[in-house]
Amino acid sequence: MVASHRSATSNGTWVIDSGASHNYGNNLRHFRNDSVMETNMIIRLGDKHQVRARKKGVVRLGGVDMEAFYVPEFRISLLSVGQLDSHGYRSTFRSGICSITNTKGNRVLSAVLEDGLNMLAIDGSAYVSEIRMLRTGNPITLTIWHQ
Repeated sequence: MVASHRSATSNGTWVIDSGASHNYGNNLRHFRNDSVMETNMIIRLGDKHQVRARKKGVVRLGGVDMEAFYVPEFRISLLSVGQLDSHGYRSTFRSGICSITNTKGNRVLSAVLEDGLNMLAIDGSAYVSEIRMLRTGNPITLTIWHQ
């Protein structure tokens, strides 16, 4: 699941998510210091639980600057395909790779499909630990995630 006990946090893994309405980061270090401000937005999860976004600001991933909400309870950060699209980026899913290109057609991000999720690792060690957690976790984890 996206929200969980803090010990299962992976602070370097982002998932490119076609179902997320906003971008959600779980590590405040990914946010530009000059952009962070307080917020108190409620987020309703697929399993009916609620969490609160504590802050919002700008995150830089590769060549992409996007506004995101800081949600420390999330184990994985989410990069919204809809938000990318609204900012002029194109998301292409093919052969297990999600490529994000800018308006000039240059690839700025890419993610590998693992267990049904497009994982974008900005910290290689976090990517490996998160994949292990998903593979050894509860079998309904991915079903709830996609809800």
